[in-house]
Amino acid sequence: MVDAQPFRALRYDPAVAGDALSTSAPPYDDVGRFTYARHRTASPYTVLELLTPGETTSGSAYAGAAAAFRRWLRTGVLRSDDRPAFYLYEIHELRRGVPAVMRGVLAAVSVTDATLRPHEDTDPQRVTARLQRLQAVPADLAPVFAVHTPAPASLRRILDAPPRSAPIVAVTDETGADHRIWALADRGEVEAVAAGIAQVEAVIADGHHRYQAAVALHDQDPSLDRTMVYLVDGSAYGPQLQAVHRRVDGLSVTPRVVLGDRFAVYPVPSDGLADALDGHEGFAFGLRHGGSTSLVVARDPKAIDATLPVERRALWQGLDSAAWEYAVRPLLGPVEVSYRSDVDAAAAGVDPDPAAALFVLRSPSLAQVHRCAHAGVAMPPKTTWFWPKPRAGLVMRSLQSVDGH
Repeated sequence: MVDAQPFRALRYDPAVAGDALSTSAPPYDDVGRFTYARHRTASPYTVLELLTPGETTSGSAYAGAAAAFRRWLRTGVLRSDDRPAFYLYEIHELRRGVPAVMRGVLAAVSVTDATLRPHEDTDPQRVTARLQRLQAVPADLAPVFAVHTPAPASLRRILDAPPRSAPIVAVTDETGADHRIWALADRGEVEAVAAGIAQVEAVIADGHHRYQAAVALHDQDPSLDRTMVYLVDGSAYGPQLQAVHRRVDGLSVTPRVVLGDRFAVYPVPSDGLADALDGHEGFAFGLRHGGSTSLVVARDPKAIDATLPVERRALWQGLDSAAWEYAVRPLLGPVEVSYRSDVDAAAAGVDPDPAAALFVLRSPSLAQVHRCAHAGVAMPPKTTWFWPKPRAGLVMRSLQSVDGH
């Protein structure tokens, strides 16, 4: 069900641009302020130069990125592969101290027939920003990340086979994860991969805004009908699905007080919160505020469900992000909410600040993600955090190249 084609990768020439660690970067949305600054200064050819808008008072915000892109193509910093290929991309990491691998295929996927299903709503302003970047820098610099249903045997044989050659890209990132990529250009492999991907159903894990920008670009220019996607078999080589927590700043109320009518609040040690959350089947969340940690449990789960939008209630039942958005957030008044998957990073500075609090949520299941996506019902924004993610700038795709065989 996914229309995928091979493509000619656009890649950095390491002899000109330097090592892949300095020219590539974590996904832009995941780059914190200090990490961003470190990457921007690591290399004059960092992909962040092309991904991020410049400070300008006139003209396109991506004018500098567009000029850099043209210059790098002209001077050989960026070069296209000689022939189209699919690209086998694997990421090795430790998960709770145990080695794990995520493996999938980079492909040029059609955006014309909704073969990739979203599971979260998008912000129109962010889609517009991604579209402006695509118009200025006509290339997919980072892939949309999609998780698909079990691959057929023909595709699994390719995914499972040991490599027969050295990878075309190999880099160890800042977290210690190894990224390795091989080109699958043999005609038999290309046909098997395309046929196998055509039999699966895929859900966007990360990159909803990039995908919608590609759709919008196609609406403007029908010849631009594909975008680069990293397709991963969620049943065999899938990512971790982590929770996204809510950091609240600017509180003028005491959370434990305003929550008291709807929720029971139980003090727990901070190191016991995860176990306490895992022990509850109904809506529950953790709260850090004022130097203490609490487990917060719904007094009446049906009353919490009643706060959800009627048209989405059936699919959103049991979804902590939805319950928090509709049953908790309105009680807090006008506040600033930020979203983080790293509890410790999100909690920094919370305890001594009475106007700050951290709400610790549980992760949804992959089954919930697929159920909402296939029903066409989006989850609330920032519900899921898939990890690891493909790195920006390792393999790119020029919109001006010719895909296919």
